[in-house]
Amino acid sequence: MGVSARGRAAVAGTGVLVILLGACTSGAGPAAPESSAESDKSEKHVRHTEPLSRAQLKKLLLTRNDELDTEYRRSWDTTTSGKDWKASEPECQPLVDGIRPWTTDRAGARASRRFVKTPEDFVSVILVSYPSVKDASDVMSSLSSSTKACASAFRAGETPEDSDPYRGVKRRAGPDEGDQALSYYLRTVSYAEDRHEFPHLFVHVRVGNLIVTFSRYGSYRPGDNTIPPHLITSQVDKIQTT
Repeated sequence: MGVSARGRAAVAGTGVLVILLGACTSGAGPAAPESSAESDKSEKHVRHTEPLSRAQLKKLLLTRNDELDTEYRRSWDTTTSGKDWKASEPECQPLVDGIRPWTTDRAGARASRRFVKTPEDFVSVILVSYPSVKDASDVMSSLSSSTKACASAFRAGETPEDSDPYRGVKRRAGPDEGDQALSYYLRTVSYAEDRHEFPHLFVHVRVGNLIVTFSRYGSYRPGDNTIPPHLITSQVDKIQTT
């Protein structure tokens, strides 16, 4: 999990507070105005370090009113409910927690939204507030470790009798967003007669003490399972500038 070198605050470690000062002068005249590039940077230094309420998180989520340069333009409000899932293999538990990130012990308020191309093709976005930057960073570290340890098949669900089968996890290159970012897909097993495998793609981005999770189910072909980069960038930018 690489730490982004950009001014966007997102997924791990402590952030850097950037203070832009006007150019110094000899006293002969006023300071030169900021360039447009400097102005852009000055707008992207919001550092979320304190727990936020659900109402505050909802204001940070993208909406249908935001200009989205993606085919997933429609948005639906969704709920974050349900019990936590248990993994049959302990090393896979952090990945299972990532399916319902609001159920973990350290999770605070949460809000979610769904961006829709068709009723069967959508990207889910879940934003969770943690008590501190360290708590959020620890969650990301656990997820990263689990992507390396959870290589074998496992099951996950509310009960052993009601659980879904997986064939492990496959790591992907994460986006260059936020403080930390991580991407992978769970090798989900279909309930269809042929029991084919299809990827459930996850992208987690930490911004200060907030973690935003993007997820999308894929098709028979893993290459089809993508989340529009612009959707991720727009969401992270909104968190960092609001």
